[in-house]
Amino acid sequence: MTLDILRNFIQSSNINFLYGSGISRPYLSTLGNIEKWLTKVAEDDSKETYKEVIKASLYKAYCEEVILKNQFFSNFDSNFLETKSAYADFFSVCNELMNKRNAQLLNKQINLFTTNIDLLAENTLEKSGIELNDGFRGTLKPVYNESNFQISLSKSSLQFHKQAEVPMFNLIKVHGAVNWKEQDGSINSDTMLMFDIQQALDKIDKNYFVNLYKADGIEKTYDEVKTDADDIALLLPDKAYDKFFDAYNQIVMINPTKDKFRTSVLDYHFYELMRIYSNALERENSILFVMGFSFADEHIAQITKRAADTNPTLQVVVFAYSDKDFDTYKQNLGIEHGCSNNNILILTPTNFKNSNNDKFGDLCSKISNFDLKTINLIFKEISNNIHSGYGAK
Repeated sequence: MTLDILRNFIQSSNINFLYGSGISRPYLSTLGNIEKWLTKVAEDDSKETYKEVIKASLYKAYCEEVILKNQFFSNFDSNFLETKSAYADFFSVCNELMNKRNAQLLNKQINLFTTNIDLLAENTLEKSGIELNDGFRGTLKPVYNESNFQISLSKSSLQFHKQAEVPMFNLIKVHGAVNWKEQDGSINSDTMLMFDIQQALDKIDKNYFVNLYKADGIEKTYDEVKTDADDIALLLPDKAYDKFFDAYNQIVMINPTKDKFRTSVLDYHFYELMRIYSNALERENSILFVMGFSFADEHIAQITKRAADTNPTLQVVVFAYSDKDFDTYKQNLGIEHGCSNNNILILTPTNFKNSNNDKFGDLCSKISNFDLKTINLIFKEISNNIHSGYGAK
């Protein structure tokens, strides 16, 4: 796909993004084998104590690599600064695009659907002046409600009293977030949940957790983890992990396991969020950009494929991190033999450069993989040319 075509889509479409853990690197880790192993533990019918050891060890790894890194954001952490800079550039260029595009009949909202549970977007935009709608309303005790995503903002001129819509990002976390806590049937924002987890972890002897990596840094196999857990289980005190599990379970989020939707999809909030995602893709003239997300989540993959099949005006553009990911995307989306409306496009670094190198050689020379920084370069190029005769013959 050429930048000319991408520009035309952006000019005339309802814009949606779907992004996953790949966008939050290098600050936050991807899940690795955690999802697979948690699923394996859940499917294990035995009542052996080693299951509890493995579960606690996997939860601890997930907390340390993802959850607890949202407790404090340090400006001395180079990985955080790199990730935050990419987020800031993304919001800045998208905000610029929404202000510049000339489709007067379209609103100035961008839907950001994500399976990430982190607070990087909120932290990035906290003092930026860019409007972010995270679904919470309230000052002292913010409460979450999906109806808040129907809100639009406008500003009026003091002299002429003319109103103009303000660009706004709807941040829709379909798997929950580290600050979501259920209270009296509602979801409240509470960042102290992470402190409670940290406190509980600090009180457990580190020898009661399995090290998921070997001395050389290679990830252990599940059988190796199980063997280590068996040894630990022999020495484990009664209820060693109870307070940790209690603190962890206070967070309203979908756990990274393959059966997550078999239990969670019936929950009101998660059902509503997936309905919002489905409805957004069913709108006429919509586009979905996918970044850092492999569609390994079967539920989201099915909704996306169904929307593409039933809505010929929908265009799905997937930024594959590397060329070798092309077949994985096709398999996860079930489009090995194509799709009904030919409206799911998987962009790899190579096929993007092949389509655009003649006209945008300088841009293409900067792309080796599609991470957030390089994707930002593409949108910046489009923004720079939106009102300058871009693409004119």
